[in-house]
Amino acid sequence: MITEHTQSHTILKHSFLKHSFLKHKALTLFTLSALSVGMAQAAENKVNKNELETITVTSQKRVQSLQDIPTSIQALSGDYLDKNSVDDLLDLSESLPNVHITETSSSKRIFVRGIGSGTNSGFEQSVAMYKDGVYLGRGHQAKFPFLDMQRLELVKGPQSVMFGKNATAGAFSMISNSPTDVFEGNVSAEFGSDNEKRFTGVINIPINDDLAIRIAAFDHSVDGFLYNQARQSDEQSNDSSGARLSVDWQINDDINALFKWEHGEFESHGSRYQYIIDTPNRDLQIASDPTNPGNVGYRSFLLSDDTGLDYTSSVSGDGHPGGLNEQSKTTLDNASLQLTYNHGEYEFTSVTTYSEYDWDSTFDADFSEVPLIKQDYLENYNQFTQEFRVSSPTGRTLEYVAGIFYMSSELEHPNDILFGASLLIPQLPGTSLGVNALFDQDQKSYSAFTALTWNVSEQWRANFGLRYQKEEKEVSSVQSVYSVFEPNTPQAVQQFANVAAPTIAGQLSGAGVHNLAAKRDESHLSPNISVQYLGFDDTMLFASAGIGYKAGGFDGSGLNASQGNTVDENSGFEFDDEKATNFEFGIKAEPIKNVLEVNATVFYTLYDDLQVSEFNGNAFVVKNAAETKVKGIEVDSRWAINESWQVSANLALLDFEYEQYASASPTVMQGELLGQEFQDLTGKTGAFAPDYSGNIAIDYNTEVFSNLTLSSNLALNFSDDYFLEQDLDPIAQQSAYEKLNLRVELGSSEGNWSVSLLAKNLTDKQTFSQANDVPVISYAHRFLSERGRSYHAQFNYRF
Repeated sequence: MITEHTQSHTILKHSFLKHSFLKHKALTLFTLSALSVGMAQAAENKVNKNELETITVTSQKRVQSLQDIPTSIQALSGDYLDKNSVDDLLDLSESLPNVHITETSSSKRIFVRGIGSGTNSGFEQSVAMYKDGVYLGRGHQAKFPFLDMQRLELVKGPQSVMFGKNATAGAFSMISNSPTDVFEGNVSAEFGSDNEKRFTGVINIPINDDLAIRIAAFDHSVDGFLYNQARQSDEQSNDSSGARLSVDWQINDDINALFKWEHGEFESHGSRYQYIIDTPNRDLQIASDPTNPGNVGYRSFLLSDDTGLDYTSSVSGDGHPGGLNEQSKTTLDNASLQLTYNHGEYEFTSVTTYSEYDWDSTFDADFSEVPLIKQDYLENYNQFTQEFRVSSPTGRTLEYVAGIFYMSSELEHPNDILFGASLLIPQLPGTSLGVNALFDQDQKSYSAFTALTWNVSEQWRANFGLRYQKEEKEVSSVQSVYSVFEPNTPQAVQQFANVAAPTIAGQLSGAGVHNLAAKRDESHLSPNISVQYLGFDDTMLFASAGIGYKAGGFDGSGLNASQGNTVDENSGFEFDDEKATNFEFGIKAEPIKNVLEVNATVFYTLYDDLQVSEFNGNAFVVKNAAETKVKGIEVDSRWAINESWQVSANLALLDFEYEQYASASPTVMQGELLGQEFQDLTGKTGAFAPDYSGNIAIDYNTEVFSNLTLSSNLALNFSDDYFLEQDLDPIAQQSAYEKLNLRVELGSSEGNWSVSLLAKNLTDKQTFSQANDVPVISYAHRFLSERGRSYHAQFNYRF
């Protein structure tokens, strides 16, 4: 997947189905699907010993079959994750259509159906993430890998009733394995390209009939895959390790306690950012004023080739003011305690969680070999939540789940940016100017919710849900500037720099000098209703409607433009809450029971005041896009052809459109060459919103030599092109791509050992997951590179 950079790109309003896609992609896929269904129906009367595995989920706070949930939901088993070396959220992205996950220099970001939060410490994610009951509203909380997992569940679309705050794009739940009453364990080792090494171990110990513990641990390291031209080294290298302790105690016949705690340490060195110059537009600006070539920024300081991106190297340097060891360190702890009390047929549950992390990062904020901008980021965060809920018996006319939820959190976010002013301003030799910022936030959230199911008849079922939520945020933001001088810097220069520092730093970074304190209180009522029809054999039709909200907040970038003690309304320091109104219609069918499964959902979602984080050339500015419309179709299918072969296919079609967004940040060309302060994106698409995406996988399993099993998986992941920047700069567009993964495994028939070989991105497609303008340097862009082709060998032993 190599991005194609063109000199011009006309952004057209996206039609619901592009003609080229229908001709070249959808037609082929649907033809294959139709043939598959026809072949399966023809084979319906044949003996088929192999059946599809029943997938159970807990997204509705009950254990249910995925086929009974009246919404678009996908689930992946822990076995799938292990066999396909899907180790974390970044590996998962391509396996889920209409989902885009990336990790920027400051956090992880997840987009579903084109909706997600940008880069800002004041944001929570638009996709509510949970891990064993722990709410992970911030990207750093979700760094722990997929270790000893039972399953993953992704529910798409607004999910406010069950998952509460900030689930306007969906909810993602990760469930690890709990202790069992059997002594068992496994160890595994993986060796891969780029000197990758991963070691994991799990042991389950039943202490007695009522108490069991489970311990899982990992250690992972990998060298970089991107060659840095300036440093002459491969980047980004990563080292991480961690462990999880789980304890399951059946206190008596009615009460159970399940405790889980995980601790992880993560460290990286270097950067995965590529650097590209928008040469055509840069040359246009030079031609517009040939007497002042400096009007294109500081391109003269760049030493790299200006012919464009070569997809294999970066140019980030280490000669920055104050020194630069580009690195990121995170220490993470998540813990949960679930108490379950069964009283007759009723179940009472208490879920108590605690989460904290410390993040320390230093990176090259100009992303070039020029010693221009050094940035130090820190975040210290802790969070406590408590939920109580009650579940009624199932199988009755009326069923319900009801509960209350409380959360409190504290965030401390120091941020320091140092500019090499002497490079930019000849009158300031030996001088660096800095911006120091401290953003603190205290947050509290209260909510009560209920979900009622009315089994009207054997054919009809109605579901009603409602959540009331109150949110409180209190913040302080302090920004100041300072000067740093090399030895023997003239006193006159120092005096001038100290006086001019606020003005110069503001011009370079957009940061104001201020001391602000603000509060925000809001409350919302989120309803949901759905109807299910069960009158067909092994088929369920459903229709649903609901409203969800994402809390507003404050700009935590550390570069806000407000001055003094008063919030500038135009600075974006405070942003409003967003509202999502969602409609869905779907079908979940098994045309051949336990053999062929086809699920499809049509969705239509309207967003009011959608929260958007845009990079304006200096900082990420928070805005609310007035009105946004998202609609599409998602189709998931599985087919167990026979004892040896199984096929799965998933396809998503998406139409994302800003219905009203007249104040978006301009592209570099619009701002510098045309002098625009804003651009109108009304009628345009958004970032990370491909018109289509999907995957097709073929599994083969057979027995060889009477005591060995051979299995293989061939998976094709594909996507249409999409923008990588919120300002829709034509140069930052990922072209359509297909990626191919292959796995072959040989193991014992008893399942106690296996050896696997994997090839990821077999055709070596070079792709990017995110892009932004580079601060200060005009017409420069940074692209976050994804890994090319890689090979892996896995060795597993179970006991």
